Amino acid sequence: MEREEIRFVQARYGQLNLNAQQAEVALQYEEMRDSRSDTHFFSAWEEWDFEYSVFREILSEEQMIEYQKRVAEQKEWHIENIINQDQANSISLDHIRETVDYLKTTLIPSILFDRSQMVLSLVSDRSKVDYLKVNYRTFLHDRRKQILVDHFRYNSFYAPIQLKSTLLGHYASCLLPNYVAFEAWMDEPTRAVAEFLKTKLSRKHSEIREFHLGKLAESKAFSQQIKEKYSRHFEGWHVWEVDPLPEEQEKQNWLMSMLLLDGNAYGFEAVH
Repeated sequence: MEREEIRFVQARYGQLNLNAQQAEVALQYEEMRDSRSDTHFFSAWEEWDFEYSVFREILSEEQMIEYQKRVAEQKEWHIENIINQDQANSISLDHIRETVDYLKTTLIPSILFDRSQMVLSLVSDRSKVDYLKVNYRTFLHDRRKQILVDHFRYNSFYAPIQLKSTLLGHYASCLLPNYVAFEAWMDEPTRAVAEFLKTKLSRKHSEIREFHLGKLAESKAFSQQIKEKYSRHFEGWHVWEVDPLPEEQEKQNWLMSMLLLDGNAYGFEAVH
């Protein structure tokens, strides 16, 4: 191993006073830690655990004391950063709370009141609709588990506002099915059933389509209104937005969401 690389490693861990052999092991650790992957990433906590598993094997008792001081400082800074960032999530939490309130008190009741006409129009395919809804319920459970695992993996218990906001966003997709996310999650058999039903819905009576597409227009109008209300809090920030779908695809996805609508929010309850 090049002597210059060893000196660089020794400088990075200056307070530990690594000898050449220790620095060589540390460099091997860094190369494994930083190896390229498009799918696998360490959280900060996992990276510290990995680092500790290596360094405890090579450091002396005196070095280990210095190492633990170094890591404690790093963790203190990281935790403080998570907590500070979480305070900004209060705006997002207010945003999603207002959205959920709109869904529960206004949009969903207005849809459920007349929704039976669309369900009855697919009575001959009721088993396929039920199959799709069972899979959507599975998707919701899978997505909630992913939210919890990812949150505590990266934030531990230092970002409660973010967790509440994300779980409330998940509850919104229980109230108003998120067909786009569901479609991305589907296996091939489920996708085949979904495509069959999507085709059937596209052929239904225009009055039925117009009723539900009218609700899409109402939903988009509310989304724009609430976006304008809360965007003023982020003036000067770069806010990432999803590119809009082609109009016909947006309509098809909305009708599939209407087909998946469940008056009991698939058994999920809102976080408080």
